[in-house]
Order: sequence, then structure tokens, then C-alpha cells
Amino acid sequence: MKKLLLITLLLGATTTAFADKYLETRIGLTGFGTYNDSGSNVTKKYKTTGVGFDAALEFMSSVNDNFYLGAGVAYQTLQESKSHDEKLFQSFPVYGVAKYSLGYLGDSAWVPFIKANLGYAFNFKDGGNDSPDNGLYYALGGGIENDGVVLEISYQDTYSEINHTNYDYSRWTFGIGYRFR
Repeated sequence: MKKLLLITLLLGATTTAFADKYLETRIGLTGFGTYNDSGSNVTKKYKTTGVGFDAALEFMSSVNDNFYLGAGVAYQTLQESKSHDEKLFQSFPVYGVAKYSLGYLGDSAWVPFIKANLGYAFNFKDGGNDSPDNGLYYALGGGIENDGVVLEISYQDTYSEINHTNYDYSRWTFGIGYRFR
């Protein structure tokens, strides 16, 4: 786990050598999630209820005209588990980012992109005796951007262990953000 954090920090430090840099902020709503319990031979899926919240800050540098690398941090409140009647944990992931712009959509000013995040999630829980372990975080998604405004959809997954039970929380996040150059 320390190695993954070190790799993420090194990736962020090396991107400062590239020319085109920007800071992107984003907020999002999380839905359609499941907590997957892989603590036994059979994986159990726990459906979720409500909506989660996601706020992220990413620093990106261009490698070439279409490819960007960077680092990000986020704060994520997760959805409640229907079977447990509570949020099993919340998360603060630190991650590396790879983003590829696909070019303009016809004659419009909208530019579609695909994106991947990989990092380490610092998981916590407010109240209670159960202390979640930290774990892997990743996201795959895409979106469109125009004049600094970013609309994004991503599939995210965060891993944790609570009381010797492994959980991975998978969900869809719909976000809106702004790119500062």
C-alpha cells in the first residue's frame, strides 16, 4: 500500500515537467452502487439506497496534444447498504490519472475524452466500532468538455476490509466540473 502511494506521488511530481498544465475541480453524484462481500467462497452483493457524493481535485499535464497524465484527490461519501442500513465506510482516494482527448465532435466545440484513475483509498467511518481498512481505488470513464466545463460519467470501485470481511464498493458517478488553466 505504501508503494502504491509512492508511485502516485512520483507520477504527480513527474508531470510537472510537461508543458500544458491545468487544475480540474469536479463534484458528482453517485448511484447504482453495490457492496460486494467477497469474504467467503460465494460473493454476496448488497444493494444500495440513496445517493452518494463525490468531490475531486486533479492536476493534469499534457504529454502531447491529446494525452494527459496527472494526480488527483477526492472526498467520497458512499451510499447506504440496504442490508446494513448504513454507509459501510467513506473514502479519501489519492490517485494517478490518465486522460485521452478524442478530438472535436464534428463542427461543435465539445471534445469527448476517456479517462482512467488508479490509486489508494484512505477509508474511514463516522461513529461505530467498525474501522474499515484502506485499499485499492480505480475508476474508468469518459465525458465531454467545452471551454473549461467538464461533464463526466465513470464507473468507480473502492476496496476495504471491515471485521475480516472484504468489501468492494462499485458504483456509477455522474459529475460536472471546471478546468482552470
